[in-house]
Amino acid sequence: MGKEGGNERYAFLQTLCFLKAAVNGIVHDVDVLGTGIRLVTLLVDRDGLYKMNRLYITPDGFFFRVHILALDASSCNKPCPEFKPGSRYIVMGHIYHKRRQLPTALLQVLRGRLRPGDGLLRSSSSYVKRFNRKREGQVQGAIHTQCI
Repeated sequence: MGKEGGNERYAFLQTLCFLKAAVNGIVHDVDVLGTGIRLVTLLVDRDGLYKMNRLYITPDGFFFRVHILALDASSCNKPCPEFKPGSRYIVMGHIYHKRRQLPTALLQVLRGRLRPGDGLLRSSSSYVKRFNRKREGQVQGAIHTQCI
């Protein structure tokens, strides 16, 4: 791996250490709740649960359902992922809990659809990429590395 690949791996590892949840799953559905506000449901198999901490998962047959609130999609500085139903993504982000306050206006839009333990993605501090074997290898390697 060259210098560029080493820097990319280091940045990737730092991102994974900072964020509280990392999964790969297939987009089941996307509810657009407003400009830059999407509630995404991923179907994740057991091997796709890389880092969970207190992520709320619901058994659904062979898969687990994971709900993720994706915010700020309209202000991405790179092309934002579209979360196309049926497509598979690697997603790393935070976990919503009541101590992490969201603006009152956003809570009114959500109307109780977000529970403590659901995923929370903000464009500035999250990782969302289409799944491929190379990226999965990076995640698998990084989850077994100790964070500093």
